[in-house]
Amino acid sequence: MATSVLDEPDVAGRIRRGPDLIRVLFESLMIMATIALGGIGAHTSSGLESDVHNGVEFAPAFILGAITVLTNAATVAIPVGLAIERLVRGDGKHVANAVIAAAVGCGITSVLNVWITSSYAPGWLLSELTRHLGSGTTPPLHIYLVTVIAFLTALGFNDRPSLRTFTWVCVAVYFTATLISGDSALVGLIVTFLLGRGIGFGWRYARGVANERPGIQIVLAELGRAGLAPVSCHRKGEHKATRRYEVRCADDRRLEVAVLDRDRQAVGLIYRIYRHIRLRGPAQQRNPFSLRRTVEHEALLSYALADAGISTPKLLAVREPSADSALLAYEHVPARSLDRLADEEFTDELIEGVWNIVRELGRHQIAHRRLALDSILADEHGQIWLTELRNGEIAADELQHLLDIAATMAALALKAGPERTVRIGADIIGEDRIGAALPFLQPVLLTRGTRLAARKSKHLLRRLREQILEIHPQAPTTEPVKLERLKPRTILTVSAGCFAVYVLMLEIASAGNASGHSPWQLMAAASPWWLLIAAATAALTYVAAAMQLAGFIPENLPKAQNLMVQLASSFVALFTPAAVGGVALNVRFLQRRGIPTGPALSAVGAGQAVAFIIHIALIATFGFFASGGATHDEASTTMIAILLAIAVLAMTTLTVAPLRRLAKRRLVPFFEGSLPRLLDVAQNPRKLALALGGTLSISLLNALCLWSCIHALGGHAIPSYPTVALMYLTVQAVSSASPTPAGMGAVELGLGGALALAGVAKPTAVVAVLVYRLLTTYLPAVPGYAALGRLRHRRAV
Repeated sequence: MATSVLDEPDVAGRIRRGPDLIRVLFESLMIMATIALGGIGAHTSSGLESDVHNGVEFAPAFILGAITVLTNAATVAIPVGLAIERLVRGDGKHVANAVIAAAVGCGITSVLNVWITSSYAPGWLLSELTRHLGSGTTPPLHIYLVTVIAFLTALGFNDRPSLRTFTWVCVAVYFTATLISGDSALVGLIVTFLLGRGIGFGWRYARGVANERPGIQIVLAELGRAGLAPVSCHRKGEHKATRRYEVRCADDRRLEVAVLDRDRQAVGLIYRIYRHIRLRGPAQQRNPFSLRRTVEHEALLSYALADAGISTPKLLAVREPSADSALLAYEHVPARSLDRLADEEFTDELIEGVWNIVRELGRHQIAHRRLALDSILADEHGQIWLTELRNGEIAADELQHLLDIAATMAALALKAGPERTVRIGADIIGEDRIGAALPFLQPVLLTRGTRLAARKSKHLLRRLREQILEIHPQAPTTEPVKLERLKPRTILTVSAGCFAVYVLMLEIASAGNASGHSPWQLMAAASPWWLLIAAATAALTYVAAAMQLAGFIPENLPKAQNLMVQLASSFVALFTPAAVGGVALNVRFLQRRGIPTGPALSAVGAGQAVAFIIHIALIATFGFFASGGATHDEASTTMIAILLAIAVLAMTTLTVAPLRRLAKRRLVPFFEGSLPRLLDVAQNPRKLALALGGTLSISLLNALCLWSCIHALGGHAIPSYPTVALMYLTVQAVSSASPTPAGMGAVELGLGGALALAGVAKPTAVVAVLVYRLLTTYLPAVPGYAALGRLRHRRAV
């Protein structure tokens, strides 16, 4: 019987592939990282270049000459040979696109070389990408190499790994020969390679590649070879990067055909990688990146469900129409997904059917891992069917089954409500199983569709938890199971910390260039007496912190252990957001001393509340003295501007509702429950003196340490102590909002910029702040680690 193709959409002759765009972004990021690391390790790269160049001087000249000739010939012959082969095969358009990519690469590289060597580009970029020779400097970027690499990248190798490996080995040898001959700098060569790759992939994405995805005719031919005798086909669209077809066979059977294309596997790749990094253990969903493994895994789950007697569309055929695509043909099931049913169609019988399926999955140790309204079908007889099997697991453990139960509860509750969902689920799978799944009712563990719908339905998960506890008060725990390896805040903190380190390195390098001396030379020339004063004041801050904690506790704390706790906080602070680590360690110390959790939290919260009030009062006080006693009008104007900025920030926070709510969330925990503790402290003069004296001394001693560091380095424009104190207090308040541990990067940039505005030379300001941070933050972490280990050994924290 002749086949007829129905509703065939217009197929684009060329398509833009997602992996090409991802590669362009990757090459761009690698270029920025190379330039950044090249700036930090400039001496290392130049030393490596000199070592290579000097080392090969002992090699025979004829060997070096032969290597140069062979690599030059190879980098010419290989691209020409590939182009001729494609032309012989009638693929002239592909060759033309590669030639255009090479021309674009040549043009872009030429323009970049002109710009880098001009006065408009930063000088550090030219020094990184070039190498100084007796006759001048080398070009920043190698035009010929960019042209060849862009051509090879755009042309491709037609899935011939041996040829691809040989070609890139030849290019690598050419790179080495170029470096040995001194014709390019190491950083310039690396950027050249990445730029060529990026241009090749960029042109390939912009121009598109020939659409080699199998069309409907090929799909029908493959189904015919599988013995299914298709007679018509209708494309239903694309779902989750998979093309869907509805096919009618000669025996009136209807098929649901899913076609997977290799180039569409990159859709959602970044999100899948993010989820894989963020979640740990069984919470991770299977995400095979190989097309063949994806198809094999889905087929395996389909056969496993069918063998277990669980309703799922029957898999009739698995075929590979081409090397870059695969299809799965399922028997059509006249059913609708649950997300397309009206709320009134969610009868108790329907919900019971879903829970029966979940029970059978657990009995056969199969986990679906994507139970949601769009992956569960119901036919007109109320029978439940499962689809979307790609993420499932066989031989699933208990935890994976509990994840399925939690996902089912959240999905059904969107339509049937928490009360009916939990009640029927408890009747089918048991109250114990429902209660055991309680800790897994977390948004991060749900599918994206369920998570977004639950976010719109306010308090859905909380209501589910309440229903579970109502029918099963003996639920083992109400605390969520920790299945996140990294929370978004942690990822932000790590990223911000890496960026802060990079910025700090650039600041130190720029300070050295501006002064003509390295930062270490400036430190070595510092006054030892002022450095001794700075170190002493930094050490006294830990005594002041111990006084502050002792002042807010009615009980007497052991002085040595209290001091060790404050020193240990310096180590903890390097790995936690600002103020979090120290607060948690102090509370833990008080709990170990037998103080209940409530009073311990109140004491530490009272200390934070008083510190906040004193901090604001000190800013106002030193702002008055700094403005009145400044010897320069510019410094006075700067101080007034800082105070006005703080006032504007405070007023904006109070006026804008989201900012006001954010401030309330951050400040209320410090002040909540602190008033009774403050009243207790006020009635004891000794404790009051310890509390206020310690809190006040922490700020004054830190400011004195910074001021001493500035004096140690000397200079002509040393600000007064009130001015430095105002700068320290202001920057400290602003940097507390930084996501980096201990305000890393934010404090250095803020203090350095403030000192520069006050008239301190930039090299002096940067190095003074660096010395201050070494004495107060970074160096104390070493004894802090030892103190933390000692406290743990004694079970004091």
